[in-house]
Amino acid sequence: MIDLSVNLAGIKLRNPVMPAAGPPSRDGEILLEADRGGAGCLVAKTVSVKPAPVPRPNMTSIDRGMLKIHRYFSIGEKVYKIVCSEIRTGSGMANTELWTEKSPEEWFEKEYKIARKSKLPLICSVGYTPEDMKILIPKIVESANPDGIEFSTHYIKPGLIAEIVKTIKKFFKGPVFAKLSPHAPETLISQAKEAEQSGADGIVAINSLGPTLHFDIDTCSPYLGSQYGFGWISGPPIKPLAVRCVFDIARNVKIPVIGVGGISSGRDAIEHIMAGATAVQVCTAAIYEGPKVYGRIVKEMTEWMEEHGYKKLSQIRGLYIKKIGKRGQKVRIKGGHSKIDEKICKGCHICESSCVYKAISFKWIDSVHEVAFVDEKKCMACGLCVSVCPVKAPKIEW
Repeated sequence: MIDLSVNLAGIKLRNPVMPAAGPPSRDGEILLEADRGGAGCLVAKTVSVKPAPVPRPNMTSIDRGMLKIHRYFSIGEKVYKIVCSEIRTGSGMANTELWTEKSPEEWFEKEYKIARKSKLPLICSVGYTPEDMKILIPKIVESANPDGIEFSTHYIKPGLIAEIVKTIKKFFKGPVFAKLSPHAPETLISQAKEAEQSGADGIVAINSLGPTLHFDIDTCSPYLGSQYGFGWISGPPIKPLAVRCVFDIARNVKIPVIGVGGISSGRDAIEHIMAGATAVQVCTAAIYEGPKVYGRIVKEMTEWMEEHGYKKLSQIRGLYIKKIGKRGQKVRIKGGHSKIDEKICKGCHICESSCVYKAISFKWIDSVHEVAFVDEKKCMACGLCVSVCPVKAPKIEW
């Protein structure tokens, strides 16, 4: 039996997957749907002293589509071209989302009460300044009785984190989580330490990244409704940055970290947890797929843990931190090459198409099967073939 339960700074969760503050947590009803969809905790959209003036349109896909891998063969004098495999190149989102478009009064009088019909823990997100906290926190505590409070640092000046934490703590006795933005990644560790030292009970990392620009070249017009079409990027494109931030923060503070950024599968959630996260939040995938995404991610996490012999999350939490600490500094410059396991190779040609050094080609092993092989003299051990192969046939040998 796999145990995915989590103790998050004293909040008991049935599993570590929850919505991030954003469109998937925009009101009380959608939070109830998140409960039914399998989330382990609820996080309400960020409330501030005024409704957000969100520019419209406010969301656009940045899906790069499918990369088609072609093969050519000849019969007599004719040359034929076929698609032998396809790679999805990633799907993200650019947005001009801000905090909630609803007034704080709507949340106090209606939305929190609806969300509280769920038996799941409720974390209320709030922004932004210490002065805002003095106004909002007492009313949130009275109307929502939250299990935790998350505050966003997205629009605040550096150095205000400690003051915000202390202000919230004056009115709320439960756990407080600081949500950090990746605008200046080099300062995230110091911000996390500042939050911890000032009494925060956890860190949420990271928020969306930007500003970015994405426009339609056919009409030369922006997809988003902001002045210049600027937005913020989220989803799979920012996952490697998010995981790195979780890793850096988790090994520098003792309070729990909630990982956010690019989580759309159980494997993504596992990666965040191995990097040091205690729990995870999902936004872009929940926008595309709806509230059922939480249960799907939980199911995939359970299956992965069963497959790899783990019974509880504590066995994998921070595993990468431990492993990389023992590894020390290993920077290899030369001396390796890729090798293909012919028993696994399916002959899809993805590795050959993506090898910039032209070190991979194919050979027929019988009348219907062909497999990849590597020219060791050309191979630079770059590792790309290992990551693109759908069946993990290549390995680097040193």
